[in-house]
Amino acid sequence: MILNALSSDTLCASLFSNYPEIIRVAAFVASFTFILIILTLIGIFYHRVKHGKMVRLSTLAEGEIIEELNDHLFLFDSVTDIPEADMNAIVDKLTVLKNKNDVFGQSMADVLIHLQTNLTGSFDNIISSTFSRLKLRKFTLNRLRSSFWFLRTKGLNEVHEMQDGHALPVVYELVNDRNPDVRVAAYTVLIKMKTRYCFDFLSNEKEELSEWHLIVLGDAVTATENADIPDFKNYLTGTNKSLIILSVRLIVAYLQFNAIPKLLLMLDNEDEQLRNQIIIALGKLAAGNVEERLIGKYDEETDRNKSAILFSLGQIGSGKSLNFIVEKFLEAGDFAIMKSAASAIFAHPGDLKDQILQSLTTVREDHLAMLRSFS
Repeated sequence: MILNALSSDTLCASLFSNYPEIIRVAAFVASFTFILIILTLIGIFYHRVKHGKMVRLSTLAEGEIIEELNDHLFLFDSVTDIPEADMNAIVDKLTVLKNKNDVFGQSMADVLIHLQTNLTGSFDNIISSTFSRLKLRKFTLNRLRSSFWFLRTKGLNEVHEMQDGHALPVVYELVNDRNPDVRVAAYTVLIKMKTRYCFDFLSNEKEELSEWHLIVLGDAVTATENADIPDFKNYLTGTNKSLIILSVRLIVAYLQFNAIPKLLLMLDNEDEQLRNQIIIALGKLAAGNVEERLIGKYDEETDRNKSAILFSLGQIGSGKSLNFIVEKFLEAGDFAIMKSAASAIFAHPGDLKDQILQSLTTVREDHLAMLRSFS
């Protein structure tokens, strides 16, 4: 055996030569494990010491950099107020700091990005101009090309904060990254910077994205002012369910009523979650001409989607479905369905709601308790 040959040449084998083979093997394993533990502890100690030293150096560097910025750069209200000769002199001083070592260089980039993120007004142009003149883009590019996904994600955020259009070619490369968090971060940057083809991910992304990813992407789209918003119904025919759901939510966010006929066709989709999102969307769009279709789907749906149908009928609030809602409220055995029906009743205009409530005086106690909770 290989283990026998290995153990016979060790110190343990010689020390325990008079012991059975199993004892010699156990001694070898114990010794080897002890050495590994010692080496691991040494490694942990070394990295902690190194990390502590880096933190101290970074703190020192950031202090010097901020002091230099306060003394020379932030005396001006905007970049146009800084004479070219003064700007060159300031950049030269900051370049000396940047070139001290890698810690100072990275700290310079981090400080300016942090200031760009947290300061508003005319300081934006001062900071972005200084960042560009100091040629700090290489630190962001290093992060974009890092082997660690979280550094690539951080680099993508920096590209957006600095509005660094020169880094966009690398961002486009990262939409094909193996890590979904990196891809989503890249999509977000392209959306926020309003680049061409920034919505192509809705048809190109193959992997199902998490709910958190959908929230991040949805917020990126709706928070970007003056974005060139596409017709999201064109993305409802894809195969990626998560991105179809995102498209449905964006249809609602931008009130794209022309998508209603296509949403109606998708009510027969075999996926229960997707049908749920479409039912909710039709309610939020207040698509009054779809009430009969929703009522017709009610009996064949899951309890979750039955609740969604009732809630959507309440949001539409035309009054045409009120008798149906009341019927389902009175016969509901499921608490969620009863609650959705009660909510739908109270969502109707006052006169219709009051008329129904007056007719519900002789009902079960649990129904009355539910109605009181909404009144």
